[in-house]
Amino acid sequence: MKPKTLVILGLILAVVGGAFWGLMREIKREEERLRASISGVFDVERALFAKGQADVVRTDRIVLILVDPESGKPVAIRTESPLVPPQTYFIGQEHALGGRQLTGPYLLVGITDKDGEIFKVTPGEVWGRSAQPVALGTEQFQLTLSEPFRGTLMNTPPTAPMAGGGMMGGDGDADPAFSISGAINVAPALKDRIKPTDRLVVLLFDPELGRPAAFKIIPHANLPQDFSITLPAGQRGGAKPGYFLRVISDRDNNPFGSAEGELVGRSTEAIPLGTKDIQFTLDQPYVR
Repeated sequence: MKPKTLVILGLILAVVGGAFWGLMREIKREEERLRASISGVFDVERALFAKGQADVVRTDRIVLILVDPESGKPVAIRTESPLVPPQTYFIGQEHALGGRQLTGPYLLVGITDKDGEIFKVTPGEVWGRSAQPVALGTEQFQLTLSEPFRGTLMNTPPTAPMAGGGMMGGDGDADPAFSISGAINVAPALKDRIKPTDRLVVLLFDPELGRPAAFKIIPHANLPQDFSITLPAGQRGGAKPGYFLRVISDRDNNPFGSAEGELVGRSTEAIPLGTKDIQFTLDQPYVR
């Protein structure tokens, strides 16, 4: 065989081998992703429509939350839109709060959201959860949204005790003594990177545990933007003297993943609950 032919064959084998190696790595990466996730299909109970309790439109979004069954606290969250059930879903390690390692099993909660504030009740929003904790790696899990949403993660009435001593949420049980409020703005050098269509994700971080104790989503970044965030009622018995505040601009409907152009601001010190009129600035690109 001529040397030129051998060279050509060698190049062909190298290209094929490289493509095969890349494919195998991609398959392995996808397998690892599935092992650290729960996926399947969610739907809305038809009877809710017949009773006028469900109003689901494309502009709604689905909020998926993995909840630790022992502490009752969220460990991962994902939001997705448009909403057209029955619809496939996926939630896993990449959606973990605070970068924590997911181990499972977890309760799976689904909530429809109309106004960008997950725990503010709007007529027509519905809720559902798995009856038992679901193991990571589970595929084709059917989640049915079967009840009108009542404003708490476990869908208990807001006046009732919440599982695990309280959940992350919005301001449905606002109390100025347990709130931080003020205005959000952007550093002048980054002003051209914020868009009115971006959302603002406001989080309170527990200074000891290093994970969110509360969050809310403001649908539009009309800066300067007033805000208020409240510690959920179930956590107030063990409230810390102060909490770190973080605000993220979100433009890809994934509050806990970064996208090109997103910004973040972080308080350098814990802010006491009850603080008002704080001036908070988005001052750096958001990178994870």
